Amino acid sequence: MANDFLTPPENPFAPFVPAAASPWDKRWASHLLRRAALGPTSAMVDKLTALSPAKAVDALLDYNPANDPFSAELDSLADFLTLSNADQVQQWWYHRMLNTTQPAQERIALYWHNHFATSASKVMDGKMLAGQIDLFRQKGLGSFRELLKSVTKDPAMLVWLDGQTNRKGKPNENYGREVMELFTLGIGHYTEQDVKEIARAFTGWQATSAGVALNPSQFDADDKTVFGVTGPLDADGAIDLILQQPAAAEHLSQKLLRAFVHPNPTQLHIDYYASRLLEHDWEIKPVLKEMLTSRLFFSDWAYRSKIKSPVELVVGAVLAMGGRAGTEFVRQQANRMGQTLLYPPNVKGWDGEQAWINSNTLLLRFNLGQRLATPSSEYITKPDLETAIKTRGAQTADEVINCLVDLFLDGRLDAQSRTDLADFMYIGPDGKTTTFAYNHNTYTTKVRPVIHMLMATPEYQLA
Repeated sequence: MANDFLTPPENPFAPFVPAAASPWDKRWASHLLRRAALGPTSAMVDKLTALSPAKAVDALLDYNPANDPFSAELDSLADFLTLSNADQVQQWWYHRMLNTTQPAQERIALYWHNHFATSASKVMDGKMLAGQIDLFRQKGLGSFRELLKSVTKDPAMLVWLDGQTNRKGKPNENYGREVMELFTLGIGHYTEQDVKEIARAFTGWQATSAGVALNPSQFDADDKTVFGVTGPLDADGAIDLILQQPAAAEHLSQKLLRAFVHPNPTQLHIDYYASRLLEHDWEIKPVLKEMLTSRLFFSDWAYRSKIKSPVELVVGAVLAMGGRAGTEFVRQQANRMGQTLLYPPNVKGWDGEQAWINSNTLLLRFNLGQRLATPSSEYITKPDLETAIKTRGAQTADEVINCLVDLFLDGRLDAQSRTDLADFMYIGPDGKTTTFAYNHNTYTTKVRPVIHMLMATPEYQLA
């Protein structure tokens, strides 16, 4: 990684205060948009840099989940978009990502989709899958306790981890195991006997055509002993008991840090934000705000420390280019790079980071810039970078390069790379050095290849 040699900042949990050496500018606004949203656009960067860092985080996270900007649109498309299968749900989700005015909401839903990884390979009802993603949109920044209780009784989860067959006298242990191993505690913080006993607490819940309901005759109301505590646990009581375990806050703290701050948080960071989760009674938003406004987050150590997932890369690239790509194109690109929404590889979700990169996916990632820089039928509304560059008054090769580096690399590119790009722009069709003047011809022959080269840089592959 580009910053492997760096170390976390001193006083990491204090709020980030801009200074001459580290001003609040496009670099940090873009960093925030890559982590807490779906990627920077010129308009969003301008909006956030006009605010303070704390107000910028508020602007992203203080959306009202009850006001879904797409509900009316979905209603109007009811005759065409039934969300009956996974492909339609994927396309609808990409449509939301590319057009939302609340990008953090979709980013949070994506995070929880990987945390509670549920696959259409087994859950074949598109409406169940769409309902689970909506649950993440609605409750993703609220109480983790309440989210976990809702997920426990979610129709898609009941199908995915066999809650439908978890009945009195014949308990199915799948959800009881994964709720502790993957969702809350991690391996080593429970026993096999705990799994057997807690599975009984989740008995009786079933999804029907009318929704989810508890079948009292299939619920095991007898005493269970879990973590040394004996009583007639039900599903909600089991969740409360799990979250009383010391490992629970630490587990979630680590996952949040890995997703939003750095892939390798230290134990100090994990312990601190675990304590903050408990202080805030498992409320996600205040803890995430503390993370995203900290010196830890706005540090060289955290900057560009994560490898973009295929969804982050493709959606972010389309947003940066402007215009609107067709959702099927976006979906296919992310799928080919190894991330098919609603089809996580297993119950653990996607491993992420270095797992995204291999010889095949790296080529696809590098070639994405070329595909997007050349307007084609892949676009519904073609991007107009040519006019955008002209509007900024760029005429020389250096000025054009500055515009593109601002857009794709937060204005940061080393001097030698800038020189190499300028040299390329000054080479004529005959291979000899010539003058450069920005116009439609040079945009087509020179600027588009530069866009491709910038989007293929290692820095652009990092979030």
